[in-house]
Amino acid sequence: MKLRTLYISLYALLLMLSSIQELNAQIGLSSANSRFEIGLDLGPMSFLGDLGGNRGRGGYGPKDNNLPVTNAIIGISASYYPAEWIGFRLSGNYGKMEGDDRLVKQKQPADTWEGSRKYRNLTFRSPLYEAYAALEIYPTAFISLKNGSGLPRFRPYGIVGFGVFKFKPQGLYKDPAGNESWIDLKPLRLEGQGMVETGIPEYSLVNYAIPMGVGIKYDITERVTFAVELIHRKTGSDYIDDVSNKFIDPALFDQYLTPTQATYAKYLANPSSFYPNSNPAYTPYRTGKKRGNPLKNDSYFSSTFRLTWKIGDVYADWFRNKNSMKCPQYF
Repeated sequence: MKLRTLYISLYALLLMLSSIQELNAQIGLSSANSRFEIGLDLGPMSFLGDLGGNRGRGGYGPKDNNLPVTNAIIGISASYYPAEWIGFRLSGNYGKMEGDDRLVKQKQPADTWEGSRKYRNLTFRSPLYEAYAALEIYPTAFISLKNGSGLPRFRPYGIVGFGVFKFKPQGLYKDPAGNESWIDLKPLRLEGQGMVETGIPEYSLVNYAIPMGVGIKYDITERVTFAVELIHRKTGSDYIDDVSNKFIDPALFDQYLTPTQATYAKYLANPSSFYPNSNPAYTPYRTGKKRGNPLKNDSYFSSTFRLTWKIGDVYADWFRNKNSMKCPQYF
C-alpha cells in the first residue's frame, strides 16, 4: 500500500465519516457531555532499523528514512476525555514495513560505511499489526481554561503510551534463473537463532512498542475534528528486519534446515556477492563479521491524519458565530 493508495483511502475516509455523522442524526445516538470520540487514522509510515539508509554511518533517525519504502498505515481509535486537557486512547493499526540496502545512496567503494551497507544487499518486508493504549495531554487547553478564555479551536497535544505489535519478516530471494520470490525469514535462522553453536535464542514475532509523539487538533464542526500527529515507536525487538548480529558459518544451515530451506538461507543470509558490480576483492561479509547492530532495537514512525467524531450531544451555538475561534465547553 503505497502513497498513491494513501490519498485514495483518505478520500474514502472522509466520505465514511460524513455517513457516520448523518447516521447519528437519524438514530439520535447520545452520551452525556460528549466525552467520547471515535476516529479513523491514515498516513505514511517508515521503518528505521539495520537495513537501508543514506550516506554516512547508519542510524535510526529521519536521516536514514528511504522514501521508496515508505508505506501507509491505517487504523481506528476510541478516546475518552474526563477533562478538556487530558484523554485516554485505544488504537489499532495495520501497516507495512520495508527496508532495502540497495537504496543506500553512496558514491564510495565498498570499504566505506555506506558502501558496506549497500553491498550487503539485504532486503525485507513485513506486515505490521499494532494495538496500543495512550495518554493525550493538551497543555494549551489547560492554560486557556485556567485563564477563563475558553477552549481553543486549535489544540496541540503530546501523546505517550504502551502497546504490542506483530510482524513477520520476509526476504527477497532470487533463484539461479533470475526469478524472485518472498521467503519467510524467521524459520531460516539466518543468524543462528536457536542453534547450539551460536547460543542466540529465537526471537518472537510479537513484541512491545512504546509510542511517543506530538500532534495538533482542529475542530471543523461541533462534532467533527481533524488532527495531524507524528508518532515514533520504540520497540523491544531488533529482529523486525531479521538483522541484528553476525554472519554465521553457512554450513550450519545444512545441519539445521531442510535442503530447500538451506538453499534459501545461504542466499538470504549473505546476498552480497549477488549485488551488481560488487567488489569481489572486498569481502567483509564473512563468518563472524558484523551483519547488524545488536545494541539498538528497531523502531518505526508514522505521520498520521486523523478524523474523529464526537459521540453524544454537543453545543452548536459557538459555531454559528463564524468569527469565533473558540470551541464549546464540552464538559
